[in-house]
Amino acid sequence: MSITPCCRYCAKGNITETTKESIAIMANWFVNSLVALVCFGLWAFLPKIAVRYINPKSALIYEVLGVFIAGCFVFLTLGKNIENDMRGIVPAILTGILGTLGFLCFLYALTTGSVSVVATMTALYPAVTILLAVIFLKESIMPRQLVGMALAIISVILLVRG
Repeated sequence: MSITPCCRYCAKGNITETTKESIAIMANWFVNSLVALVCFGLWAFLPKIAVRYINPKSALIYEVLGVFIAGCFVFLTLGKNIENDMRGIVPAILTGILGTLGFLCFLYALTTGSVSVVATMTALYPAVTILLAVIFLKESIMPRQLVGMALAIISVILLVRG
């Protein structure tokens, strides 16, 4: 199988086929992560505008409408490929319930708190995720991840006290 070089460095044979595949895999998750970052940034910002004009429960209803519209688009692109294993369905439904409850609390926090502090504080949820992954999925945590979590917690303390 021949791979077309992506740059002069690759054309000189400095990168192997395996490395190119690794780069392509990384590029895929990295690009998706960047898009998610922008979407979540907007997701955390736009509700502050919404709760200036409507109450949090009303904002939640419109947010759910937005989720429904996006869900319809995904449904249409799946066709007949919707999977139905209960081991995946139950956690997916719980994710929806917890996400909605969390978002409602986020909206209430925005009614009195500044979006910069509320968004940063709630963005610490990966610490909970990492802890659960270590306990239940037996994933390992690296020392630099622990340092990152500690720095994130310190940043929230500084923001709240600032």
